[in-house]
Order: sequence, then structure tokens, then C-alpha cells
Amino acid sequence: MNKSKLLLVVVLAIMLGGCGQMGSSSGEETEKTPAEMDPADLPQIDAFQSEHSRELMVSTDPVAEGFYLMRSKIDAFTIWFPEEAVFMYNASGMDGDHYEKMRFAYENEEENLGYLVDFQYNYSGYAERPDWILDNLRKRWDYEEDWKEVEDEKGLTYFGSKVEEMDDYQRYVVIGYKVSSQKEPQGMEFLYIASCVDKESESCQMDLEEEEEYVLHWMKSIQFSGIRSNGDETDG
Repeated sequence: MNKSKLLLVVVLAIMLGGCGQMGSSSGEETEKTPAEMDPADLPQIDAFQSEHSRELMVSTDPVAEGFYLMRSKIDAFTIWFPEEAVFMYNASGMDGDHYEKMRFAYENEEENLGYLVDFQYNYSGYAERPDWILDNLRKRWDYEEDWKEVEDEKGLTYFGSKVEEMDDYQRYVVIGYKVSSQKEPQGMEFLYIASCVDKESESCQMDLEEEEEYVLHWMKSIQFSGIRSNGDETDG
């Protein structure tokens, strides 16, 4: 082979190699998670602007009007996060890969409405005896009615609601427990308390059924992942 032909072969080899590398690099590009993005490029709401909740957000695309998807820190479940809420990191936490608590809060003076909600995930243990958790909720909140039930493809939710008469205002309480439809025992206890921000204002108008409907819509969004943080499956 003469030098001119050899040079041509080398040039072609370099060009083909370069094209192959260019093609593979573009295919390997992955979309950044919210935790990896500049906060200035994220939605200007607490869920994305707070360093404590930003790492839990799955995407900047809403999953429904006013809601974004949040993943638990131990990767046990996903839940919808209301865009107007605040993640209370100082009242949230986890214990190994079997327990996690999340607390959200909301307050709007114009709407004269505020709420506090706790979600507590359990794997095994108490999750195997939802009746214990429901009995505990009944005693703590002096709930005397029968539990209502609503089922979706992700689990069965037991719940109850009541209006509590405080010294100078009312608060609306929704409590209950969602049992996972997966084989392994998993569940989510929840407590929702709503009240008017300005307790003395005549504009303080709330409806227990509306608050109950809002919470159940929220509970329906919860999906147990079926994966433990160590990579083991939880659905058998």
C-alpha cells in the first residue's frame, strides 16, 4: 500500500471513530434531576427552592394541576406535593428503611385558610396490624364514628373526619391509614388539621366534606414503590 492510500485509510478511520463517539455521547446524555439543576431554573415554589425538599422532587413537570411528584427519602413511596405547601424538614425524618415521616404546611391569609398534614410510612411492624394504628388514632382524637373506606389500585384507605370545637375557633380534622395493595405489609398513616388563619374573621368559611375530599385526592396519589432502599423488593 502506498503512502497516499495509507493516509486515506487513517483519515477515514479517525472520521468514523469520531462519528461513533459523537453518536454515543449524545445517547448517554440524561436529563438532570431538580437536585442537580440551578434553583434559578426551577419553579419558584418552596418544594424546589428549599434544599431540604429539592432533592426529593422527581421532576419540574406537574403531575396534576397544582401538584408535583415527590419521592420519599428512603425510596419507599411517591406522593404528590402541593405547589403552595411548605416541606417542614425539621418535623420530617426517617428510621432505617422501614419508617419515614413527612410534614407539609400551608397558610394563606387571603384565603384565610391553613393546614398541617403528617404522613407516616411504615414497613412491616405496625403496618401488619392496621387495626392497631386505627385504634390509636381513635383514642388520640376521640373519634367515635365507624371508619369509612375507599379503595384504589394502590391500596385501601380507612379514614374518618370531625370538627373540633376549640376555645375560640373550629378546626377540621381528617385521620386514617392507607394499606398497600402489595403483598408485603406497608402502610401510610395520615393526620390532616385545617383551620382559618384569622379565627375571628367572618370570612372564615370551611366545609368538612370538602376538606375530606381534598385529603382523599391526596391519599390516592400515594404509590408504594415496592423497592427497599437496599434494592430488595417489598412486593414478594
